[in-house]
Amino acid sequence: MRSMLLALGLLFGLSLGLAACGGAAQSTPTPAPVQVTLTTNPNPPATGSVEMVFTVLDPQGQPVENANVNVIASHTEMGDMNMQGPATHQGSGRYAITANYTMSGKWLVTVEVKAEDLDYRQDIDLQVK
Repeated sequence: MRSMLLALGLLFGLSLGLAACGGAAQSTPTPAPVQVTLTTNPNPPATGSVEMVFTVLDPQGQPVENANVNVIASHTEMGDMNMQGPATHQGSGRYAITANYTMSGKWLVTVEVKAEDLDYRQDIDLQVK
């Protein structure tokens, strides 16, 4: 009986040790290849014409120049209310586009930045008044 308890204890200890070692490997998040920030005019954005200016910086904080920046805006509560178009390069890593928001509410703005060795996509939540 004693040897059976010892064997069960040893088996239990081994299974705990193996469970602790067998956990999923922790992965380090990969930093984004660029940082995209959005400013609007007017600020906060309201229904009607809104200029959206995206600043695109590399990981060292330097402007990303001459990229192709495409913008897609979708009303999150109205599935078929979408807009899209290319933003115009303004210099110093800034890209601008004017959108006509016909409805207030939550919008999802997706920014696609493409350049030589860059293909990046970022979603930004935008509340239109």
